[in-house]
Amino acid sequence: MESKTMEEYMERIRVLDALEQQAMGLSRMLTTYTDRLQERLEQRIDIELASEAVTLTSIKNLEAVVSKSVQQKQSLIRKCQQLDHEMDGVLAVSSKVREIKQLLDVMEYTKRKS
Repeated sequence: MESKTMEEYMERIRVLDALEQQAMGLSRMLTTYTDRLQERLEQRIDIELASEAVTLTSIKNLEAVVSKSVQQKQSLIRKCQQLDHEMDGVLAVSSKVREIKQLLDVMEYTKRKS
């Protein structure tokens, strides 16, 4: 009976050893999976950070382009206003020249009639 108990004991130890080996194998697999998951999450974070950096750079570049465009348009408006103001004198002279021409035409017409 003692040998049967010893055999049962040895069998239990073998079963426990097998279970321990399986547990260690599962533990290694779980460690491998979690390491890979962590690597992938870190890669994803890096990609998302890079994407955000690209987006931010694009926004800053667009802002610079829009700002430059607004400045150019404001400069063009000021130039047009300046030209408009300068044209006032030209228009006044043009009006005076037209009046003088009309007077000369009247004088010439009168001279021909007389």
